[in-house]
Amino acid sequence: GGRGNAAFKTDRNTAPKLAERAEPGAQRWLSVELRLVADVGFLGKPNAGKSTLLAAASAARPKIANYPFTTIVPNLGVCDISDEGAGLVLCDIPGLIEGAAEGAGMGPAFLRHVQRCKVLLHVVDGSADDPIGDFITINEELEKHDPFLAKKPQVVVLNKCDISEVKEMEEEMISELKRKAGHSRVLSISAATTEN
Repeated sequence: GGRGNAAFKTDRNTAPKLAERAEPGAQRWLSVELRLVADVGFLGKPNAGKSTLLAAASAARPKIANYPFTTIVPNLGVCDISDEGAGLVLCDIPGLIEGAAEGAGMGPAFLRHVQRCKVLLHVVDGSADDPIGDFITINEELEKHDPFLAKKPQVVVLNKCDISEVKEMEEEMISELKRKAGHSRVLSISAATTEN
């Protein structure tokens, strides 16, 4: 930044026609990545009920519809867990599909938000053709994207337990999910009816 003509003004010469040339400035291309920070990140296949669960657990009002990829940007909500005003920040991450780590279905754009979540809440659609297979697929995509993500603590939630076909298979699916997950942090809920 060169000095302008005002820098050379004197009592005699109040309008100097003199100014310094500036030097060329520096320029740079930057790649900036936004990662949302939350306590709990909801992940799962499209249409698993993540947005319904966010709406049931917080005052957030995400768009909810019966088709895949209704959520295309992450939604945040706060779940009040005590009278003192302490709350958990919940992040509803758009649905992940097979091949997400390689770029399918905007996978990398969604997976980067998972990196800043302390705990992952894996929502499994109990009414899907292969709920256990879906659970394994999403965990494989996490591992492929970043091995660090696969080590994050997870809670597994079997959703849509209000549907009669899911209710019949509930115990069997819960025990199978516990076996595949390698821990006992597995529970069944119905986000639509707010059961559990």
